[in-house]
Amino acid sequence: MGSRVALALGMALSLGVTVVAGTASAAGCEPDGFAARGRAEGNAVIVLYRTVPATVTLGRHFAVEAIVCGESPPATLTGIDADMPEHRHGMNYRPTVTANAPRHYVAQGLMVHMPGRWRLLFDVERGGRRARLASDLFVD
Repeated sequence: MGSRVALALGMALSLGVTVVAGTASAAGCEPDGFAARGRAEGNAVIVLYRTVPATVTLGRHFAVEAIVCGESPPATLTGIDADMPEHRHGMNYRPTVTANAPRHYVAQGLMVHMPGRWRLLFDVERGGRRARLASDLFVD
């Protein structure tokens, strides 16, 4: 298991991406009526998200609505992906991300094809630095 972690970390570093986890405050971040179902955080950035539809179904496209919070300078969501760490593969689709409003993004075209633990991966950029934040998504 240690060699897999080292390999993943080495790959992330070679791509100039930091895979992070940590703590930050989401106080005042979530807009009224958003009702986030999950979060990913690190490097003083928080991504609050929900899937549309709320329940992800195998073999059906879904969207992710995300709110990006962080201290100055503001963070930008540059991409969303998903993978299955235990199987070492990702989705067969490449979603598109659009900004709906300041800090509010929508990714369309995600689809998972196997049951189990998936990770939603949020690529954010803040102050010229990139980070990849992850949050588990369990699909039956």
